[in-house]
Amino acid sequence: MVDFHRFRRLVSQSRAVAEQRDFRTASELLGDAVLLWQDEPLADLRTAPAEHLRETMSNALLEARKLLVTNRLRLGQHHRALVELEPLMGADNVDETLAQLWMDALCAAGRDHDARKYFHAFRRRFRRLMRAEPAVELPPATPGAGDHATVVVRSSPPASTAPPRQLPKDVSDFTGREPLLAAIDTLIRPDGTGVVALSGMPGVGKTSLAVHWAHRHRHRFPDGQLYLDANAYGPTAPVDPEEALGRFLEALDVPADRMPVGLDRRRNRFNQLLAGRRLLVVLDNVRDSRQARPLIPSAAECLTVITSRTRLRGLTVREGVPSITVPPLPDTDSFALLSRTVGADRADAEPGPVGALARLSGGLPLALRIIGEHVAERPRAAVADMVDELTARLLDADGEDDEEASLRTMFAWSYQALVPEAARLFRMLGLYPGTSIGPEASAALLGTGVTNAEALLDILARMCLINHDTARRYRLHDLLRRFAADRADEDDPDVRTDALRRLLDWSLLSGVNAVAVLAPDRQPVPDLPAATTVRPQTFASDTDAMTWCEVERENLAAASLWAGRHGFDRHAWQLPEVLVERFQRRGHQEEVLPLLKSALAAAERDGHHVAQVGTLNNIGTAYFALHDHANAAASIEQALQLARRIGFAEAEAACLHNLATVHLSDGDAALAARIHRDVVTVCRDTGNPMGEASALHRLGDALRQMGEHHEAAAHYLAALGLRERTGSLRGQGAIHRALAMLYLDLDRPDLALGHGERALDIHGGTRDDPGLCDALITMADIHRRLARPDAALRDAEQATALSLDLADTRRRCHALTVLTDALTATGDEALAACRRAEALALIEEVDDPQMRPIRERLLAVRHAATNARPCPSGAP
Repeated sequence: MVDFHRFRRLVSQSRAVAEQRDFRTASELLGDAVLLWQDEPLADLRTAPAEHLRETMSNALLEARKLLVTNRLRLGQHHRALVELEPLMGADNVDETLAQLWMDALCAAGRDHDARKYFHAFRRRFRRLMRAEPAVELPPATPGAGDHATVVVRSSPPASTAPPRQLPKDVSDFTGREPLLAAIDTLIRPDGTGVVALSGMPGVGKTSLAVHWAHRHRHRFPDGQLYLDANAYGPTAPVDPEEALGRFLEALDVPADRMPVGLDRRRNRFNQLLAGRRLLVVLDNVRDSRQARPLIPSAAECLTVITSRTRLRGLTVREGVPSITVPPLPDTDSFALLSRTVGADRADAEPGPVGALARLSGGLPLALRIIGEHVAERPRAAVADMVDELTARLLDADGEDDEEASLRTMFAWSYQALVPEAARLFRMLGLYPGTSIGPEASAALLGTGVTNAEALLDILARMCLINHDTARRYRLHDLLRRFAADRADEDDPDVRTDALRRLLDWSLLSGVNAVAVLAPDRQPVPDLPAATTVRPQTFASDTDAMTWCEVERENLAAASLWAGRHGFDRHAWQLPEVLVERFQRRGHQEEVLPLLKSALAAAERDGHHVAQVGTLNNIGTAYFALHDHANAAASIEQALQLARRIGFAEAEAACLHNLATVHLSDGDAALAARIHRDVVTVCRDTGNPMGEASALHRLGDALRQMGEHHEAAAHYLAALGLRERTGSLRGQGAIHRALAMLYLDLDRPDLALGHGERALDIHGGTRDDPGLCDALITMADIHRRLARPDAALRDAEQATALSLDLADTRRRCHALTVLTDALTATGDEALAACRRAEALALIEEVDDPQMRPIRERLLAVRHAATNARPCPSGAP
């Protein structure tokens, strides 16, 4: 990931210098960026998030290569351009930008005949595959063009940031649907924009159709693709339009601390960002027009494709949105899809019976796959014999003739063929509140071992009753989830309750084990259940624990909300406790706030005052991380008053500590120091070394802000000793960074260096992204003061890239400031001026008194840089 951050920085710099028409330097920067790519990125990771990130990185590389070729052509280096383009020009290539660059390069090299030949071949291929006219043009003839000919390049440079690429993977065995694909083409505008809705029954393949069409045409949307599963019929409530817009804005690089609040403000910001951009939006699994309407861009250049089980009459009547009803597959396509599953040899040997089964499916792709797996699981049986068996089962559907009932009957074929233990797991999965599940959680549901649970999951996957999400995780189709939940009625209510309690216990206790590794100084969650009926996961390292938290984050949140709705109030407030650490490390605290507020309500219903104190404190901490100091102080003050009322001295000290930290951030160092001294005394009296270490650390911060550097250093070192004894790695890293900054204040960068390097090592090892960003900022300052401009630039660039990933505007201001200084030290005053202007604009936007020293620093440097050139227009 460090190389990818460097890659993005080089591409960004190349755009800036290209705007100044320095195409040679731009080409050199892009050449360096492309050389950073050696092997497949994230090759060892095969999770869904890794696949998505891998695709994003690959798309960014392709855009960089296009930009490199563009600059080559501007320099007249057409032969080099041809060499660099050739590996990208596959036989089935339909990328219009690559085609245009290839023809430009051919003509510049005097190969007009080859360019014309390629133009006609590309045009035929594009029309055949895309059923549209390509947006390419044959360059004018260049008679006498020689080695130094140049061309006017039509292709525009890519956007300043990598466009979102959120489309799910295309279906590998997509079959037929050509008339529907053509119908979608005719319903959108000739330029490929507009809105179209697809409706149809469950299992008919609406999502597959929309995604397949989108992949066919995504090259027409250079500014990216947004995708949303609106969850109309999933295990949780449909996605609220305000939340959906928040997800889109995040994908469009709006930082969390600048995220608009409220549906109308988010919609306005969404439309502002999309104005003038060609972008594809896929709204999948929408419940109704009211859910979809706010999410449709107003920008004329965008296209929105919507899928829903119901016809969205509101959109059709009020906005004139055309709608297509997706019918079942015709017999020929059903036969083709079923043949792929059962095998071509069996289909060729028994075409009649296979055709009969295809017709039995009703043309539903989901049903075809279930039938196909049923047949494929019995390779020695005659297909003809199974036709009678499956037909008989269908006729046993109690006379129901609606399509969904027929599909449920087909589900029943697979379900009834399961061994009892696999059937029980399937029923329990219908009650599972999360989105994806692995063997360990499945084992908790069943009360069995992990190996057995994994084997049962494999059985369900082979029967097409669950789908693989990643190598060891699975998801249910929402209709299958409903079918499984209905079947769960076969179990005794006490059995169902026990299974769900085991799942909640496993989730909670595994999370507690993860937090014990990630933050051994964190106060334990009170009143935990005994691990008598489950085997919670354990973790050998900080990395393992953090990986588990990332994978299970959505499931833990869903389990907590489900618990609060179904009478498990204690689990409902305990589960968010284990998520707080994840959000403190990886940012995006706005996601945990609603969960904590729900947890507070559960703690109040539970009558658990200690839980109320802890949750209020966590809410205040989340607000503080979002730089909302007023709400942070209010929540912490409420927790403090309750802690005093119930005589909870340890919690009172923690609340005072957090309240003092807010005062310190607001600039009242003297008040913060007084409170922290009191907290140190309380922690020593109550034998709380972890709390004492935190208080000593923040007392040091207050004293450093007051100019009492030597006393601050003594408190830092005392806190460091305590954290080393308690094993708090993150805490050690934070204190090393504080000591590094203190020595910088004293103009001793030589002493700061060792502490800064230690902070960098710790935060990098613990995957603490905010801490790592802070350490990189400090190290950039240290290297600059030690006259190491290249090292300062490296760390500042990494900090800037990481601050963008964290969506933290204030950290980004700090990172841009040290990047400005580093660029100035290397003599790149033009880019330094650009970054300085960006930082000043952000500071004005956040309007935070804490940022005033940074603003004054930037203004002073700008005043001194009298020979600085203006920031290139269009630079990021």
